[in-house]
Amino acid sequence: MNRLVGGLLGGFLGLFARGTDGEELHPKRVLVVKTHAIGDLLMVTPSIVALKQLLPDSHIAVLSGSWSAEILEGNPSVDEVIVFPDELIFNHSIAGLLKLARKLAAERFDLAAIFQPSAPVQAIVALAGVPVRVGFDLDGSGFSLTMHLPWSPNSERFIGDNYMDLPRALGFEGATPDSVLVLSDVERQLAFEKFLAPETSRKNKLIAVCPGGGKNPRDDVGAKRWSADRFAQVARKLAQETGARVLVLGGKSDEVFLDAVMDRLPFKGIRPQGTSLRELACLISFCSLLITNDSAPVHIAAALKVPCVTIYGPSNPLAVGPRIPTHFVVTSPVNCSPCYSNEKFPGCKDPLCMKDIPTEVVLDSARKAISTGGGIR
Repeated sequence: MNRLVGGLLGGFLGLFARGTDGEELHPKRVLVVKTHAIGDLLMVTPSIVALKQLLPDSHIAVLSGSWSAEILEGNPSVDEVIVFPDELIFNHSIAGLLKLARKLAAERFDLAAIFQPSAPVQAIVALAGVPVRVGFDLDGSGFSLTMHLPWSPNSERFIGDNYMDLPRALGFEGATPDSVLVLSDVERQLAFEKFLAPETSRKNKLIAVCPGGGKNPRDDVGAKRWSADRFAQVARKLAQETGARVLVLGGKSDEVFLDAVMDRLPFKGIRPQGTSLRELACLISFCSLLITNDSAPVHIAAALKVPCVTIYGPSNPLAVGPRIPTHFVVTSPVNCSPCYSNEKFPGCKDPLCMKDIPTEVVLDSARKAISTGGGIR
């Protein structure tokens, strides 16, 4: 039934599309679509690089929600970033979405690469009149697409590789590019002077812990968070062993978890407050090690080649964990873990998976990670 309804709606939406006249083979203007989650957008950046390599003369614009869009600043494969409020999608604002469709229509894109298996998002692009719409189908969600690609949620396939199916379907044949996060020397220095210079110097080793996360405009998955007490235990031990200063990092929504870790440290940790997303990335770039829950900082560290230990409970590291040598994975021994990958969290009344991960296992991985010597100074 979903596919029948989708087929009828797809035919209706097709009335809004312009004729292609062969433009799909040589598109002048390409729209890349990926909204809300910061980590997901970073996992899409290899595909954006691939599209730019495949279509070097095309203007590539990225449509992204305000939650994550600034992560694209300075990306050489992106010619334009179109930002919209994430709540338009999650609050089902019909008027707002139609206004967005009109804005996209005015840009007259020839091809859309849609990295979300979301029927509303894909339909907005169809309403904008983009003639060639390539994207992912999940249970009939892709009714408005002109080229459907299978989406593999809750599987052991890395999502970043699933995303790469799109440029490959359009003809890209090269190796998968690295994730891209560009930070200028100027903004890094400004971030250091603003948040770190009063407490430490560029000569000192820094270790960061991110005890929050699990929240984006769609979800708030508290089950992803390891206990503040154990984060503090690991930070204390590593500081003793390495002589490093400890940064406690996170966003505004993480304040209660940051406070809890700071309260448990027997020494003075550094807790930068009021950081923007890019300032947070700059601070991570100075670190010799990051220890975090499954959240955006994982993918920031991966793009910057900063050694990272990620603690996974409900989420599947095979699906969402970066496949690079500087990323170290700690998983739960509980039988029901993992219980999801990248869809909406099914919910859990008693997340034993994170409670059963001992500090010593995280410490062992942290020692291995810090010995890789990755990152940028």
